[in-house]
Amino acid sequence: MPLGAMNSAGGKASPGFERACLKLVNGNSPQRRIRILQQATEIFLDRGYAGATVDDIAQAAGVGKVAIYQHFGDKTELFAECMIDAAGSSPLKLHALLRSDRPVRDVLVDFAEQHVRRMLRPVFGTRPFYEFVRVLLGASITHPAISGRCLDILRSDEGAPLEQYFGRMIEQGVLTGGDPGFLTRHFMQTVFFTNNVILEPASADQYRDPRASAERVVDIFLNGCAGRTFSAGFDEAHPAGS
Repeated sequence: MPLGAMNSAGGKASPGFERACLKLVNGNSPQRRIRILQQATEIFLDRGYAGATVDDIAQAAGVGKVAIYQHFGDKTELFAECMIDAAGSSPLKLHALLRSDRPVRDVLVDFAEQHVRRMLRPVFGTRPFYEFVRVLLGASITHPAISGRCLDILRSDEGAPLEQYFGRMIEQGVLTGGDPGFLTRHFMQTVFFTNNVILEPASADQYRDPRASAERVVDIFLNGCAGRTFSAGFDEAHPAGS
């Protein structure tokens, strides 16, 4: 029997009641959540975090404000979810990438290359992800809650598996420093802040070869924290003057 075909008295429900039931069922559909994320991302990109309002996002997505609060809780969490969706990172992929049986330089270059490619990848529409990151940087000073929330996500999704990897490399003598947490923060900051494309759109041309860009970043990092095991192998593979 179709949804809403019978009312509480056992008779046939009115067309209005049946439409209301269908709306209730479909209201929390994944499609609606995706639509909200799409519209919110576009508005955040156009107006920044402070200039975007829940009212405008709800109107653009064709939903009520209540629907946004039901799905995301508040504007800060909505922005964070937009960032997660736009970034498209997967902890499972990172765990597969951070393998101890591969040369550490190759592993870190793969990690950094993934970051560079992510920055250049279009989000909803044709605008690159680095524009969304620029919105985050702009909001972090006046809205510390949003930067804190996004950093929490970054630490959980990328920082945790990377810290475990660095711990294994320190135990094997491949890296030095003694503190996997410090190396994780140092590496992620090196990858992040050497990516000038976040701050200056014109510098995007520097990253047309993501692999080469990633190799430069990783060599800067390893120059300061490579252990003797790694340094010996690196010197053999990269003799002076080559």
